Amino acid sequence: MTSKVTAVSLNEARRAVAEGRDAGLDIPQLAASLADRTLQTEHTPVAEHPLITKYLPWIADIAIGHASRDEAWEQVAALEAVESITTPALQIGGWYDVFIGETLRAYTEMKARAGSEQACSGQRLIVGPWSHNASGFLGYFPDRGFGITASTDAALLTEPQIAFFERWLKRQADALDSREPVRLFVMGVDQWRDEPDWPLPDTEYTAYYLRGAGPANTTGGAGTLSPAEPTDDFVDTYLYDPRRPVPSLGGTMMNMGGYDGPADQRPVHDRDDVLVFVSDVLDESLEVTGPVTATLFVSSSAPDTDFTAKLVDVHPDGRAIILCEGIQRMRYRNSLTEPEPLTPDTVYKIAIDLIATANVFLPGHQIMVEVSSSNFPRYDRNSNTGKVIAQEHLSEMAVAVNRVHRGAEYPSRVTLPVIRRY
Repeated sequence: MTSKVTAVSLNEARRAVAEGRDAGLDIPQLAASLADRTLQTEHTPVAEHPLITKYLPWIADIAIGHASRDEAWEQVAALEAVESITTPALQIGGWYDVFIGETLRAYTEMKARAGSEQACSGQRLIVGPWSHNASGFLGYFPDRGFGITASTDAALLTEPQIAFFERWLKRQADALDSREPVRLFVMGVDQWRDEPDWPLPDTEYTAYYLRGAGPANTTGGAGTLSPAEPTDDFVDTYLYDPRRPVPSLGGTMMNMGGYDGPADQRPVHDRDDVLVFVSDVLDESLEVTGPVTATLFVSSSAPDTDFTAKLVDVHPDGRAIILCEGIQRMRYRNSLTEPEPLTPDTVYKIAIDLIATANVFLPGHQIMVEVSSSNFPRYDRNSNTGKVIAQEHLSEMAVAVNRVHRGAEYPSRVTLPVIRRY
């Protein structure tokens, strides 16, 4: 349960009091949950949270009745009917916004398949260094700030919106002529840049392989990350226990408690269930702008489990700042509509969508990839049983022996969208 869900529950409780339907006895506890996220996240079964389900009963219905992507989800997914959309759209998002994936997908899908020529050609996209929370609109976070041009105010977002409205509401044909369709904030160099399309036309998708253990380093990494193809085979084995999930540190959280954004990941690097792979220190700048994917060869003792991945920028002072993240729930590795159990200890090839980023890794920095099986509460913890997770109590959850296979036979890797401009 995120802070946003708790906030909606709190608003519903207040509305019930105002309308005489409730005495308001739950309001103090709901308010306390906004300050202490463990009150929101530690309750199991999730679908029986006593306060949130009282005020938002549809949460339980979604978690239990529609855990897979069924007709109920398809009916509310606009892009399922993208061919019927005939109106241009201006998409605005943030690299640390929980909805950044759908924002980027809306741009690409509507440009390619919308129901009219003007809807296809009229798409516009703006992405800044922001999160979903109001405080994130400043472009400044405790572990990483992006400079004076990063905020939504400094970005002058009103201007492109007015130009978009003048073109499509006032029918001023030349209102957008001088503007590229895509405007991105590139982190690292912390600059705005206009582009002709997304993904960028000059993208070079480059594999960085998870290789064997290297020398000790200040990040605590156990493995290396390199564009050189591996020759030796390794298997990393760890226990994933849903009773002690890896805590979320920043990233694309939809929270009101200040846990989102470019946070330092070092606090999780000493865990025995987090695999860390890090490149050599860079001598030259390397720009990574576009979709990011991790391809892993994995196995598990459980009928269902998760594998997670993060792309991280390691600064010379040691800060390991998250850029983007993703997860693959193994029961949905082939389909979101038809879950399939795992065969224990069978090796599967999976692709984890880390969504996207725009970042220049500067000289003196390192590229890092983290792999684990939980990132909680950004993603709900997998119980490892293959049952309906929202219905399970913590005591019913199982420990999984999870493995990541890498090397010549199993070339586990992250594919980075490299831009050669530096």
